[in-house]
Amino acid sequence: MVVGWVHLAFFLACQALFSIAASDIYYLSLWALELVVNLWVFGRLAGRGWSRATLLVPILIRVWATFLILSFNVATLNTLTGWDLDWFKPVWAVLSTFSFATTAYLVSLWFFVPAVQMYFTGLLMVRFPGQNYSIYGLSWWAAFQGIGWILERRRSRLAHAPAEATRPVHESAVA
Repeated sequence: MVVGWVHLAFFLACQALFSIAASDIYYLSLWALELVVNLWVFGRLAGRGWSRATLLVPILIRVWATFLILSFNVATLNTLTGWDLDWFKPVWAVLSTFSFATTAYLVSLWFFVPAVQMYFTGLLMVRFPGQNYSIYGLSWWAAFQGIGWILERRRSRLAHAPAEATRPVHESAVA
């Protein structure tokens, strides 16, 4: 959930930069700083060795690292074309949809919920191009809040569930 707040803060900063027509180097600096901050947050919250917690984590890291590479690629291509239209921003929503769908195939079908959400995020970004950073940041914030809420509920449920060894045996099971 913290990652969602970090992402929202950085994308609201991007929105502020967009409103003053700031240079591209500021966006690049913010995106690099956000990556560093999020890696730090993961390390602090998930603990040392979080990237090797299960066999699936390295695969998911590859999926989402590819997402970051492609997101940076389309932003760079858009800048290099010199076009005034920022077509790369709705493409981010497409890449997000794909990455969440891939995560759904690997982890849980529930990840299709944020995948569909990102589809609609892209539609909103096309409809309101002047608010793209805010829309995208809010959508990611909502996705991270939902994922975090579900993970916290599962963790809480597991923490409160009695261990098998301490669970009382019913008399009918003994007989």
